[in-house]
Amino acid sequence: MSVELIKESVRVFQAIGDELAQTIFENDIIVPDTKPDVAHILLLDGNTFIKSAEVLQDTVQINGGINYKILYIPDEPDQSIKSINTSSSFSQEIDVPGARTGMKCVLKPDIEHIDFNILNGRKINTKAIVKMNIKVTDEIEIGVVNGLRGLDNVQEQKETVNINCCTGMGDATYVANESLEVPAGKPTIREILRNDVKITGKECKPADNKVIVKGDLNLSTLYLPEDESQGIQYMEHEIPFSQLVDLNGADEDSVCDVQCEIADSNIVPAEDSDGELRNLNTEITLKLNVSGYSRKAFDIISDAFGPRMRLDFEKESFRLEEVVAENRSQIILKDTITTDGETPGISEVFNVLCKPVLSDYSVTDNKIVLEGAVKDSILYLSNTAEQPISCCEQEVLFRHGIDIKGIKPDMKCDVDLAVEHCNYSMVSSTEVEVRLVIGVSVKVVKEYSLPLISKVTEHPTDDKRAAAAPSITLYFPQQGDTLWKIAKKYCIPMQDIQKVNNLDEDELNEGQQIIIPRALL
Repeated sequence: MSVELIKESVRVFQAIGDELAQTIFENDIIVPDTKPDVAHILLLDGNTFIKSAEVLQDTVQINGGINYKILYIPDEPDQSIKSINTSSSFSQEIDVPGARTGMKCVLKPDIEHIDFNILNGRKINTKAIVKMNIKVTDEIEIGVVNGLRGLDNVQEQKETVNINCCTGMGDATYVANESLEVPAGKPTIREILRNDVKITGKECKPADNKVIVKGDLNLSTLYLPEDESQGIQYMEHEIPFSQLVDLNGADEDSVCDVQCEIADSNIVPAEDSDGELRNLNTEITLKLNVSGYSRKAFDIISDAFGPRMRLDFEKESFRLEEVVAENRSQIILKDTITTDGETPGISEVFNVLCKPVLSDYSVTDNKIVLEGAVKDSILYLSNTAEQPISCCEQEVLFRHGIDIKGIKPDMKCDVDLAVEHCNYSMVSSTEVEVRLVIGVSVKVVKEYSLPLISKVTEHPTDDKRAAAAPSITLYFPQQGDTLWKIAKKYCIPMQDIQKVNNLDEDELNEGQQIIIPRALL
């Protein structure tokens, strides 16, 4: 009877590729007919959105776009600050060797920089540098060999391995439809200039076959009031959200990774019961992607042999990942932003926009060091009549070290940065002190290869040669020898060698004499 492998099926996420791409997207933005000509741009930035990301053979096809947010001074006398909010689409292919149709991908796009040029009063040319980090994984079934069938007195060598057994991936869409009130003391809205939405306080809790994702949507709004003499106004709102995501097989012990992005937002002023524009009607769409796994220990066969029988095993290796550590910390920054000689002096600051950007990180034993910058854009009322509203931009550099026990230089890190708090104060007509708290989330991942037995071939030993063997064999261990290797070489149980030689543990020295009686051969 031939030897059969006894396998246990396990579903895992196999790492296929992790690619970083940088692309320049160029667009011409046309000023809407309802808006006056552009004379001077105060601020032009934006954010990316992804419509779809399809995994194909060795590539990922991405369809998305860029939402542009522009604040500008019009080319007309007595006109206040104006805004343009528009979007453009893009299609991009990123090469991911080994990718195949049907695999899963997680995409993190980010705008690193936008250059712009006013071609004329009705057209603005933009060049956006977009960085895309894309990770492709495949949910596969592997067979873990934990036993052999068909051979008596088989000797098995086992080892314990920990495997992240996946519970699958789940998607959900959450739509926040809220009517928000203008805070008491703030004037009535005439025109919204800019909205910014960010996700804060995200957390997830696995339960029976589902995951509960919670967090907050932080909405900041820049607007012109009904009474223009009151100047540009700024307000903030927070919208809590909670969403159930189906994840078959999840339980309280599962570990979950949640990707949450803002797919779309529509925020417009609305009338209150008195007919005044003191409400904001919001429709914010979130896309949630959840992957889950449970870490389980398996005793698997790494080698085996039988009496008068040598067994050769073929193995297949799988690229798997293990989350080594997760860490949350804060970067506290304080810097003074100074206007240059060409920028008007500051009369009053009405908003500071901050965007943290990670430029690089390095990993050493038990430590990660992050390097990057926070781009601060200060919108303010100037002290000159020629340019009553202006903007000053400056980068605040940071270097942040985090001690994380157990991490190594060959490990990968997934880093998220978010502005948790920002306040400012005027120092003089040319200086503003900005104080920032940047939230840092770090997930450290180790990629490793797991070799598993896939096939066994039997090779019977030569009985005549075994019968002619001496009554006692003396063996002198060589470098790298173990009791298991010696036992396999002579096709005898390792425990018998230990008993005859009075060995308690697998500790051998070069030149040590090992007795193998013929009776055991």
